[in-house]
Amino acid sequence: MINLIKNEFFFERKSSNNLFYMTFFSFSCLIIMFFSLPPSKLEDIGVLSGFFWIIVSLVSIKLIENSFIREKEYGIYDIIYSLPSDKFLIFASKTIAFSLILLAIEAFLLCGYILISSNITITVAIKILAVCLLSNIGLISLGILIYLITSLSNSRSFLFPLILFPLIIPILVHSSNLFILIALEEKISLYNESVFLLLTFAIVSMIFGINFFDRLVKY
Repeated sequence: MINLIKNEFFFERKSSNNLFYMTFFSFSCLIIMFFSLPPSKLEDIGVLSGFFWIIVSLVSIKLIENSFIREKEYGIYDIIYSLPSDKFLIFASKTIAFSLILLAIEAFLLCGYILISSNITITVAIKILAVCLLSNIGLISLGILIYLITSLSNSRSFLFPLILFPLIIPILVHSSNLFILIALEEKISLYNESVFLLLTFAIVSMIFGINFFDRLVKY
């Protein structure tokens, strides 16, 4: 399991264009937001949260898509998925590795938020990252399954986000709610519903992935 996670990080590091694309995209979105919004809106937590989770959802799609494409380009796709080892370990390793990579990108975004908004402090950013880690598991695991379902279609690049976005809307909405509540330092009791929903999505997506990943992989 540990070796599989290390392999995912290794291939992601070797694919410099992928990491560069995602980092540059995130940075570009921050710059666009900074110059397109009036100063008063930069203090609006709802606006900041909306931009944040839109960027995260788009980056997660690119992260998942590039992973499987990279395996085919390197000629290791058939080797990996034709081995007799348990496929759910591959699914779990991808979910963990991609969730941590996405968490690093989210930390980068929050560093930018700290610079442009007085409402986002280091303490607030750390709390938001804890929410991000939980959200990432649901986003990534569900995204992997949807990608595999659409992988045989010639319109995969179109169908994948088209099917995925409606399914992850509850994750994005409740993650955004938690972002706002944490930034505004509201009572912790208000978090419960959103936290339980994100936890449910993460657990259910992992269970589905562990049980169906092997059946969805085509080689």
